[in-house]
Amino acid sequence: MNPQVATQPGAPALAAREPHGGAGGQRPPLRPDMTVRQVAADYPACQDVFLRYGEPADRPTKFGHLEPLEHFARRQGVSLEQLLGELAAAAGVGVDRDALSAQHVHRPFVVAALVITLTLGAGWGAWLLFEIGWEGSFEAVQPADVVAHGETQLWGFLALFVMGIALRYLPMTTSRPRPGRVPRVLLLSAMLLGVFGGFAWAVAPAWWSWLGPLSGAALVLAALGFLAVVLQQVAGKWTASWARFVLASAAWLFAWAAVTVGLRASSAASGPGIYSDATRQALMVLALFGFALNAIYGFGQKLLSGFLGIRTPRRGLVEAAFWLHNFGVPALLLAGGVGSVLPAWPGSLALAMAAVLYALGMRGFVRVRHVPARPELGERFLDRYVQLAFFWLLAGLALLLFGDLYAVLRGTRLPHAYAGAARHALTVGFMTTLILGVGQRLLPILGHTLHPRPRLVGPIFALIATGNLLRVLSELATPLFPVAYVVMPFSAVLELAALALFTAVALRTLWPAPDSLIRMGQATVRTPVAMLLAEHPWMEDHLLAWGCGYVGRVRSVPAELTLGTLAETEGLDPQETVARINALLQTQGQAAAPGSVPSPREEKPT
Repeated sequence: MNPQVATQPGAPALAAREPHGGAGGQRPPLRPDMTVRQVAADYPACQDVFLRYGEPADRPTKFGHLEPLEHFARRQGVSLEQLLGELAAAAGVGVDRDALSAQHVHRPFVVAALVITLTLGAGWGAWLLFEIGWEGSFEAVQPADVVAHGETQLWGFLALFVMGIALRYLPMTTSRPRPGRVPRVLLLSAMLLGVFGGFAWAVAPAWWSWLGPLSGAALVLAALGFLAVVLQQVAGKWTASWARFVLASAAWLFAWAAVTVGLRASSAASGPGIYSDATRQALMVLALFGFALNAIYGFGQKLLSGFLGIRTPRRGLVEAAFWLHNFGVPALLLAGGVGSVLPAWPGSLALAMAAVLYALGMRGFVRVRHVPARPELGERFLDRYVQLAFFWLLAGLALLLFGDLYAVLRGTRLPHAYAGAARHALTVGFMTTLILGVGQRLLPILGHTLHPRPRLVGPIFALIATGNLLRVLSELATPLFPVAYVVMPFSAVLELAALALFTAVALRTLWPAPDSLIRMGQATVRTPVAMLLAEHPWMEDHLLAWGCGYVGRVRSVPAELTLGTLAETEGLDPQETVARINALLQTQGQAAAPGSVPSPREEKPT
């Protein structure tokens, strides 16, 4: 899938289509969301079925309206199942009845991730930060509470969000069969048991000692399930570096889960408060560098070029970044192992160099698109999220490398606050900022809709950018200026506000509000063309008469294409076109009898 709704002179180009589910050269099955014209073009034998139900054959365009089968069946007074059965018999193919529900597989994962981060993840972390600020010391909170916050945020927010996006996006880009409903439910259930069970065990191991190993085992099962999904989706694509990044991410996720279950089992009665600094560091390396960064680098190759409007990534640099990064992860793990005498700086240096190579390979994330502002492309300011995120990636890795070199040269490590600042630069500055930016563009694409609250793009950016900067600077300042402890908790308030606004945007994107065409029978420049033609197929002839030749050439219309963009790319005035559509809806819409398609009035386009 190409996530960018590219435009071509004179006509809006098409967004990528959902995979049909066919494999091995087999013809794809029918889907209820396919248009009459699309089915008639792909399966000419189906034209007789449509003619029998009243589809006209004498229109001055390709056979069939741009009307989904489910709408056609309702308008003709026939059940959808009967229509699909007759069409499938005529075409000699099957019917994919789960196609529409498959478009929403990411919803429960994304919603769970957002709920967890606002409560037990970032929410719990903010509470701990206020305790630290009140006491003026990092020792004010228990180590077990810190581990509970960190693991819940990483497993419950980061891993769940990535899993949900992967389950929805990978079949779209690989055209592989979608994971079934039962494996998806089991995967989500295992993740929720692992996250909530792990949190309960961490804060009260004396009461819930059995939850430690049980929740760890659930995470192992979830990681195995995700690894199986990724293997099935990227099979045969090993030469593509994006596929190997994603596969490496799934493999490191399993390693992270295996280490987690071992630790939870060995400390079931005492809880994670007894974890050593080296153990906690190993978990962070597996989560941040092993799982998360590999996933971001992999999916980033497929998504970020289209989002930012940059040229094709430089394959050689990205390939080098893959090998260098996945050398750095085990190098850091070995350096932090029990009894290890290996320094950590080679691993940190490898990770930093890989990040630089990746940024250069993706052409630096510097260029901003110079294209007309259109809602299908997303808000331009979302580009700034990506640029800021990669700044914090490089800054965080630089802090990490400096700390490791300092330990070698001086024989002692920098204060705990320094490591916390570097970690926060990576977790919030890079990963959370990237999720908030890419999520506001990717979720509308996956749902074939538009950003529901464009005016919130700037405030969310300002809140997460200011909150993260305040947290990193105040944490670095605490060894020298104790007053920084008082300032630091307010960074959590800003970050939580950003997450709350993003949650509101994400929920409205996942469950869009009805368009004014549905609510009031009036179109706007943001009304989807596909919706207009689905609800009022007779309007297609009027658009053709006005000069919108695009609707006569294509077999289906991208669900996110708006009337404003269609009019603009066809050389028409968007506001005037919408006004004429609304006039027709008012005067002719009610007069259109079921099963009939009124002809356009004799009128000259203005």
